[in-house]
Amino acid sequence: MAVLRHQEQPWRPGRAQGLERASCESCGLWGICFPGRVASDVRAPAKGLGIRRMRLPRGKVLYRAGEKVECFYMIRSGCIKETQDSTCHRSTVINFALAGEMLSLHNPDDQVSSTTSVAVEASFICAVHWGSFNELCAASPGIAAEFIRLVVKAGAQARELLTLIRDKEALERIAGFLLNLSDRLQLRGVQGREFRLGMNRDDIASYLGVRSETVSRSFTELSRRRLIRVRAKRVQITKPAELRGVCDGT
Repeated sequence: MAVLRHQEQPWRPGRAQGLERASCESCGLWGICFPGRVASDVRAPAKGLGIRRMRLPRGKVLYRAGEKVECFYMIRSGCIKETQDSTCHRSTVINFALAGEMLSLHNPDDQVSSTTSVAVEASFICAVHWGSFNELCAASPGIAAEFIRLVVKAGAQARELLTLIRDKEALERIAGFLLNLSDRLQLRGVQGREFRLGMNRDDIASYLGVRSETVSRSFTELSRRRLIRVRAKRVQITKPAELRGVCDGT
């Protein structure tokens, strides 16, 4: 993780650094991006949403645990990891947010983050200020209801991943992790059978609760069985049914 120098601060809404107004209609994800759809609505109230877009270089921190977070964030491109300090004062990766997905929400009352968000690769992020969004929800209850459905869906996806990896051997966890990434990318209209794996082996190991060496050995074993093909950071799932069988322990 890159360490920010004293003069470099985590990005804040309203700062000039890397900040520009988003053009949602020109984004390839606007059809599946909740704030993008809202901002593109022809109704007058939605025009006040004020989505802002920023570029977060690889290794840079968006916000740290304990800091106030005044926006919720959607990933336009790239990948963001969310980490949480454990009881042993070590950071554990608890989530990877992909393009079209939302970073974990924080309590809008105190706006204090319990996690640290870091770009694992150069990423574009869209920010929506809670104040503007709350005003919009008050004027349009239907938008508030859709947002609640989005949060529920995100929770269901998180539980699905836990089901894939809970109480399983390392090889089964890796297989489930790759299938989960593939499924999430396909939901966003991306070719899910072949994709770039932005996160490194250490981050994957932290996320899945295994050793980094175990991640490397598991990738090698899945490649040996010709279930996946790995070239640098690109992964191709060549036999999805067989890979799912590994995940299921069959």
